[in-house]
Amino acid sequence: MKILRADERYESEHDGIHTWHCFSAGAHYDPDNLSFGPLLGVDEHLLQPGAGFAEHAHRGVEIISWIAEGHLEHSAGGQTQVINPDESLIQDTSEVLEHAERNASSTEQLRLIQTTLAADSDVTFTVLRAAGELQAPWLHLFVVEGSWRFGDDELQPGDSVRLTDDDSHVVDGLGVLLVLSHPGLTDQS
Repeated sequence: MKILRADERYESEHDGIHTWHCFSAGAHYDPDNLSFGPLLGVDEHLLQPGAGFAEHAHRGVEIISWIAEGHLEHSAGGQTQVINPDESLIQDTSEVLEHAERNASSTEQLRLIQTTLAADSDVTFTVLRAAGELQAPWLHLFVVEGSWRFGDDELQPGDSVRLTDDDSHVVDGLGVLLVLSHPGLTDQS
């Protein structure tokens, strides 16, 4: 088990976007923290009104964007949609995906958690809001809101847990906990 505390994440800021990375990203290259099994990235983005990511491409990954607050405007293939709080946008980029993402509001900030997985990884994404029992040989937890207890450890917003074992684990707390699990994966790399 490995716990990454919120203040241990890599931080970057540019053009109205403040990001905290749980894995090696951009200028924050760390060869010991490139991935966790099929999980390649967990980024918490805070976008100021109107700020966003210009059109860019992805290939060979699955991207899950979960909206904590605000509204995400997503444009791809000539179509635009708005993703609201407590909603997820799941994008399969087995083929090349060119898209743009921005804060849909001109007055409120947008906070989203974006996970990037290797394509076809068979990982399950769950939003947990209260105490529960988790069991899978491969788990990644990310605290979005509230206070959570995992074993003897207290977890606060921005903290994450990487775990590989077959034991059953009880998480206790209230708020929002994002859980990625895989029923058969044991690879930690």
